[in-house]
Amino acid sequence: MPVTEFAIIKLRPNYDALEFLETLMTCQEIQDNWARRNQPCNLAPGANLSSMYTDAADQSTLLITAPWDSVEAHGEWIQSPENRTANGSLSEFAAPGCDSVLLFHMEPAGARAQMREAFQHKDSSDVFDVCRITVAAEQREALQKRYRALEDELRAEGLEKSIWAGWRIEKPPGEEDKEDLIVFWTGDVPRKRLEGLADLALKKDHRRFRHVV
Repeated sequence: MPVTEFAIIKLRPNYDALEFLETLMTCQEIQDNWARRNQPCNLAPGANLSSMYTDAADQSTLLITAPWDSVEAHGEWIQSPENRTANGSLSEFAAPGCDSVLLFHMEPAGARAQMREAFQHKDSSDVFDVCRITVAAEQREALQKRYRALEDELRAEGLEKSIWAGWRIEKPPGEEDKEDLIVFWTGDVPRKRLEGLADLALKKDHRRFRHVV
């Protein structure tokens, strides 16, 4: 089943921005070379597998998204020596602590199976929003219907690439009775349009990001 990786990394304060950017680009190159050798069908010509973003307010958080043919396909990359090399470089910028990294996979909630390219405004690299909406398990179907209705409305308006959402697959301990929908949307989608989704939430985690590489 096609999935999209979602990884959040808290960054240590006062890191060197240029060194960080160079590290991200190197990590991308390492991963792309691995993908061309091992999973060539998952990498479009001239594209990067992963897209990387930082918190739009203070660059204190790194967000990574990537499409994978399955959770197991991502596991092949995770177990590779190349991933250990890339992670070793990236870990130099991570904040200390066992809670500095959050990683899970998403299955699609809408028409597009995966987020296969950098998520950004269609006309610029402006900031975009990400909201993790947590609902009771029995509310998943209702939230799914509301999201699909919103996506259909936006598609009719020519804004189908301005929104994407996925359901979290791996659930954290103690939250087996809850479901997380992660929604991405750009600035040309008014936040008011998302209110129907947020109405069902037990809790929300809303952040803003900007594409880096």
